[in-house]
Amino acid sequence: MPVRPTMSDLIQRLRLLIHDPAGTDQTFSDEELQGFLDARRTDYLYRRLTALYTVGPDFTPQILAATSMPVGDWEEGAVLTGPDYAPLTPATADYRRGIWTLSAHQPEPIRITGRTFDLAAAGADALEAWAARLKAEYDFRTADYEFEGNQRMAGILRLAAALRCRQKPRTVTMMRSDQC
Repeated sequence: MPVRPTMSDLIQRLRLLIHDPAGTDQTFSDEELQGFLDARRTDYLYRRLTALYTVGPDFTPQILAATSMPVGDWEEGAVLTGPDYAPLTPATADYRRGIWTLSAHQPEPIRITGRTFDLAAAGADALEAWAARLKAEYDFRTADYEFEGNQRMAGILRLAAALRCRQKPRTVTMMRSDQC
C-alpha cells in the first residue's frame, strides 16, 4: 500500500520515537511504519469538538477555536464541519495537539471526521518486530574480545516495554454469562 501524503509527519515522529532515521540504514520502510500506525488507528466520524470561547469586540462570547483534547495525533486532512454539517476551513490546524482555529465565529457544534493514532503503541509494535528480526544474533568470544549481539535486541525490547507503558488505554465491553 502506498504511503498516504497525510501521514508524513506521523511517520517522521514514529521514526524519531523508535530511533530509526530515514536513509540508507533505516530498518523499516515508510510503508511498514504506516502499517504499524494503521494497526493503532482510531477513526472518528463527526466527533464533537470542545469549543474554546473568546470575547468579541462587543463583549459577546465567540467561538474562534475548537479542540479535540485529550485526543491528539490526528492524520493531516481531517475535516471540520459546522452545525449544518457543511465543511469548515480552519485558519490554522495543530494536528499533534488537536486544536483548530477559525477566522470567524462559528456556532456550536463543531465536529470532526478523521483519524487519530497511538504513536507509543505503534512504536512498541515496530520495536518488537525489529527485535524479532534480530533474534538470530548471538554472543561469541575470542581470545581477546567479547561480542554480545543480543544486547542490541535487549535494548530494543526495553524501549518497547517503555513505550507500552505510554500507550493509550483500550477499553472493551464485556458481558457476564452468569447473569441474565
